[in-house]
Amino acid sequence: MLKKVAVSIAAAGVLASCADTWDYKTVGTMTPAGSAFDAALQKEYVALAAYEESGGDWSSVAYYTAKARAATLGKTPTPTLLAERDLKTAQAAIEPARADLMRALEGDAPKANPLMAAKAQASFDCWAEEAEEDRQPERIAECKQNFEIALRALGTPPAAPADTGMPFVVHFTLGGTTLDHEAAGELDTIARAFAKAMPARVLVVGHTDTTGSADANIMLSQRRAEAVARALAIRGVPSDVMTLEAYGEERLAVPTPDNVTEVRNRRTEISFEN
Repeated sequence: MLKKVAVSIAAAGVLASCADTWDYKTVGTMTPAGSAFDAALQKEYVALAAYEESGGDWSSVAYYTAKARAATLGKTPTPTLLAERDLKTAQAAIEPARADLMRALEGDAPKANPLMAAKAQASFDCWAEEAEEDRQPERIAECKQNFEIALRALGTPPAAPADTGMPFVVHFTLGGTTLDHEAAGELDTIARAFAKAMPARVLVVGHTDTTGSADANIMLSQRRAEAVARALAIRGVPSDVMTLEAYGEERLAVPTPDNVTEVRNRRTEISFEN
């Protein structure tokens, strides 16, 4: 009997420990022992834990609860380390963003504007976490935008994104909408550039050469834009950020008379807009 009681007590202790791991609600009611920055971090991380609970992501609930608890105790948690996350192509954008954040946090931002400093740090952590999971493009964009807004409020504008070489161009065979191996390689490049820049809008514009009737070419250019949009969606570019336009033979890259085949005009152009 004594052995069973001891085992039950031990099991209860383990369960209590597990509950503490995710108990952000209790952490949120605790009085912060540190600075105003720590207090603001407590609130930000509790909010992130609550969001993750709503989606059933318990490992992230535990991650943010631990950070909220550290902030509550006055043990200021650091922003997510790059080594903590498998960011793949997103690291190209997140690495310089973290450097910008650290410059702000190592300056007077935590004292001068603790609320925005905490918002910047928590939003960065959210961006890195969501980028690693790579399941919710809208959430990734939201966290990134919140980070950039907070960073600007601290007087540290985010680093400008690298030159993407836009507009990108994908070419087609005469009368065709099929994407060949060369086009697929260009689409891979566009998808990587999108993950790095996270623009608000991706403009996909179809064109044709002057072969055939103008009406038929409008429809053909629309199908070309749609083919590119589908291929980009497969590569992770959210459909809801893409805007499709079609101009047929109205906007030639290379001016030609009517009924002239020209590969440089048989194209779809892809550009990013913020």
